[in-house]
Amino acid sequence: MMKKALGTMLSAVITLSLLMSAGGMAFAAKRKPLTPELAAKVENHRRQQEQRVTQPQRETAAQSLKDQRLKVLKAKRDAKRSKQNNPHPIQ
Repeated sequence: MMKKALGTMLSAVITLSLLMSAGGMAFAAKRKPLTPELAAKVENHRRQQEQRVTQPQRETAAQSLKDQRLKVLKAKRDAKRSKQNNPHPIQ
């Protein structure tokens, strides 16, 4: 029983120490000056973020598209009704 408890504690200590040592490597090193390649990537990322469509813009565009489609549908309906009311226009 004592050996089992000792083995469990030993494995827990080893696991904990490995996790702590691996976590220490996750921290970034001292900040280095930007290389031209990295600066270009940062600038491209910034430009892409500026161009990202926001949710209000997306909703406005969807509503505008819906209005345009409704307008086209009404125009088609009116044209069809006009044609039905006057099937043989005088030429």
